[in-house]
This record gives sequence, C-alpha cells and structure tokens, in this order.
Amino acid sequence: MNLSAETLHFIEEHRHDDVRTLALQGKKYPGVDMALAVTQISGRQIAEQKIPSWYALSGLLYPRHLSMEQCSSELTAKYKAHLLEGESFADLTGGFGIDCAFISRRFKYADYVERQDELCALAAHNFPLLGLGHVRIHNMDGVGMDMEARRLPFRTVNRILAY
Repeated sequence: MNLSAETLHFIEEHRHDDVRTLALQGKKYPGVDMALAVTQISGRQIAEQKIPSWYALSGLLYPRHLSMEQCSSELTAKYKAHLLEGESFADLTGGFGIDCAFISRRFKYADYVERQDELCALAAHNFPLLGLGHVRIHNMDGVGMDMEARRLPFRTVNRILAY
C-alpha cells in the first residue's frame, strides 16, 4: 500500500474530519487517493479510543472499517497477553494484529496467521514499526497451520495457540 505525498498530507490535514463528508469530496482533490485516505483517517480515529498506544505512533497503516470494528481493543489485548507467556505462540486468526502485537512481546517466537492479503501486508508494514521483528507472518488459513508437525504441546486461548 503506497501512499503518495499528497495523500499523506491530506490524511494529516483532515485527520479529525468526518470521513463520510470527505468521501463525497473526491473530485475536489484529484491527486489524492480518496478511498485510501478515508480508510486511513477512519482507522486512526477508531484507534484513538480503541488502541491508544497505536494512535500515538505515526506511520502505522489501518485496515478497512470492518477489520477495525472486529479487532480487539488495547485493553482486551493486554488482558489476553497477561494470561500467556512462553517460548512461542501462533495467532491463527491474526486480523489487524492487535492480539498478536501485545501477546508476542511475551514470547521469543511468534507466528501471525491471516488469510486476507491486505491484513498480512498491513502486519508486515506495522509490526517492525511496533518493534515486533520476531513475528513471522503467514498469509494462509489458520486451519492450514501444521501444529502437529512441530510436535509441540499447545493450548488454545481465543484461537491463539501458546506452545
């Protein structure tokens, strides 16, 4: 996902504006990828309340509205993280990566598994900015993750495997 300088400037200038109104003004800004800009503005607005530590970071990219609505809040992700720690874990339904981001800090090895290409691309962009270089990203259905081949004991916590 490449954002032009003009689109980035537009996002910054309109970060507090109503995205529904902005979406209707695309013809006024021919150099701006309006669909992408509105997605980023909307995502950041949701993150301000839902994931405040991510909102504070510049450079993060956000997914479409549905993925933002479905992702865990920072508070919930921190609670889940406090339940787990160990050598390695896999988040088999990675989504926007909130759970993976918070939980992976308590593990030496981490696997983020997500079947949607867009969400994997966002994870690949965002995880390094979040200091999560140890997280491996797998663009596949979590059902296809071969845990048996690893021969590791694991337990499930809300579709997150800790082994």
